[in-house]
Amino acid sequence: MNDVSKTFLDAISEQYGAAIAMLKKNLKSCPKEVWDDRTSGPPFWHVAYHVMWYFDWYLSDSKEARESFKSKFGDKVSQELSKTPEITLTATQLIDYLSDLKEKTKNRFENIASDELLQSSIFEWHGNSVTSSLIYNLRHLMLHIGALNLRLHSKGVKLENWVSSKRI
Repeated sequence: MNDVSKTFLDAISEQYGAAIAMLKKNLKSCPKEVWDDRTSGPPFWHVAYHVMWYFDWYLSDSKEARESFKSKFGDKVSQELSKTPEITLTATQLIDYLSDLKEKTKNRFENIASDELLQSSIFEWHGNSVTSSLIYNLRHLMLHIGALNLRLHSKGVKLENWVSSKRI
């Protein structure tokens, strides 16, 4: 692996690690009365699950993995925010899922080769390369972390959860 690829992978891996740490802080900080509150849109936990589901799916490394991807929690909860879930996931369930995602992310970055970064993305709508797809996934994750932060803040929860970088 050349120095540029290694530097890029180290940098983006640190940002994924920071995002995972921030999402975990959000999950741990959410009060029970906010967790399943549906007065201002989908409940907190459902937004968190949505972003984690896509985060997981977008880490797929082949079209076969993309096409065969299954939800960790089955069909009773959809990743689509427009669909009302049949069940409510707990903070413990989502923190455990996030732990699984942290490991999947670590493995993805440890096993990616520099030439793969330049290959076409299996998610055609992400741009023209695996690199673009990795950045797209991180942007989606951070968008929803910001929205969850705002929701917590609007309910009076004080967060000190900015993480500038963190190794996965």
